[in-house]
Amino acid sequence: LLPSALIAALWASTGVPSQAQTGSIFLLDLPGDRVGVRYSHGSLDRAVQVQDSFDLLVEDFRSWTRAKVNLVILLLAREEWTQNRMSQPYGMAEPAGGRGLALPSWGDDGTVDLWHGLLGTRLPTQPDQPMRGTPEQSASLAMADLVGAIDAAHILLRASGIRGDEAWVDRVVAQVVVLSHLQNHYATRLPDVRMVFGDLAARGGGPAAWPLSVASSPRDLAARLWFESQFFDAAVLLTGPGCKHSPKAIFKQARKGGGRILAADLLGNCPELSSWMTRSFEAE
Repeated sequence: LLPSALIAALWASTGVPSQAQTGSIFLLDLPGDRVGVRYSHGSLDRAVQVQDSFDLLVEDFRSWTRAKVNLVILLLAREEWTQNRMSQPYGMAEPAGGRGLALPSWGDDGTVDLWHGLLGTRLPTQPDQPMRGTPEQSASLAMADLVGAIDAAHILLRASGIRGDEAWVDRVVAQVVVLSHLQNHYATRLPDVRMVFGDLAARGGGPAAWPLSVASSPRDLAARLWFESQFFDAAVLLTGPGCKHSPKAIFKQARKGGGRILAADLLGNCPELSSWMTRSFEAE
């Protein structure tokens, strides 16, 4: 459940005032047609960067699905995250209400330690990251935003009414959305993204560490991210030369089926996906 103060701030993001104060949370407003951002004092640069990035994601999704969907992003400082009793640790993304997504405003030593622990190695840094702090602190924000993009894809899918007929289909299609978005706008970052998911797979237990049936209720954060690494691998296969399942093609087929994406269609049109399923998950 979303804390009451955060719910109020999320609702305020659609209103006229440029500021909202609710209980212990006080956020400024960066409005937008596709992505509105509520942000902590002093984090305007981060808010602009996040809005620009997620605006492109929503624009891509709209072009593929013809659905007029949008997002509201809450950028919270560590103390605001703690005060509002968020379920994820600071440095991660967290869905916040029907179309909301909470992200950290700042990278700090704690967010770096979180991602060091999850990756088991150094964080990939980018020379063009404009955030304040050290390169690793900025990199920890990029990790949160990557997970946030996956969460955002799920939010957009739900808002559009598009559903898979099996739970794993939604997870894979969300990764297809994010991967295609990265290919369109941030292709130079793809090697780092592949490395990150490879590290998360290894850290979560390696090949076939978990059965697919527990993907919706993973044991812990490391297990959840292990599943995301497997679904990322499936997205690479689906969009690769052997299958050529672009998001536009997937969603065009979904429209013909009343908004349903069928597992049988994905598996039938991409034989490599069956092999992926067999080798990626523990047999049950």
